[in-house]
Amino acid sequence: MLRPYVKFPRPRPPRQPRKSFGTSLPRPAARSQEADSDFRPPWVYTWSRLLSYTIIPTVAVYSIFFYDFGDREHVFQPARRWAAQQRALFFTLSPTEQKTLEAHSSEVTETQASPRAQPPTA
Repeated sequence: MLRPYVKFPRPRPPRQPRKSFGTSLPRPAARSQEADSDFRPPWVYTWSRLLSYTIIPTVAVYSIFFYDFGDREHVFQPARRWAAQQRALFFTLSPTEQKTLEAHSSEVTETQASPRAQPPTA
């Protein structure tokens, strides 16, 4: 029967004190709790983070799609052409929708042209 190979971790050597390659000045004393406390309330950090997460993408989208770089070709032109194409596709009717619209508009004109749709004359 084969025994599974088990590797035991090697014992670590005892830690040596770190050598300082700087001056032999003593380390500064630990800062007190008062020095570490911040005068700003915690909600400031939350709002700061939320604002940065919203403002940075907003500026990026504005600069890519709306900022005027002049008439010359620039790095954002492919993205702007893609957005223009998507906008045109969104506002253009498909052939099926055009047929439905033509059928509906012909029904409306026939209804308006019928004599029953005219108001009675006195």
